[in-house]
Amino acid sequence: MAKNPLLQKKFEEGRAIGRKEGIAQSTAFFVEKFKALEQMPGVGPKTLEKVKEALGKQYFK
Repeated sequence: MAKNPLLQKKFEEGRAIGRKEGIAQSTAFFVEKFKALEQMPGVGPKTLEKVKEALGKQYFK
């Protein structure tokens, strides 16, 4: 822990905000890539279902 509790608190707050923003950015990126995959010739519902299963259905709503 830092010698200054206020600095440590602010560090933790900043890290939490950065983590939340990073997750939001990577999720948005992934959604766009998945939408592009849906439009690719030869990739049908069965393949998309396999991808969803492999990555985790909780990410697809």
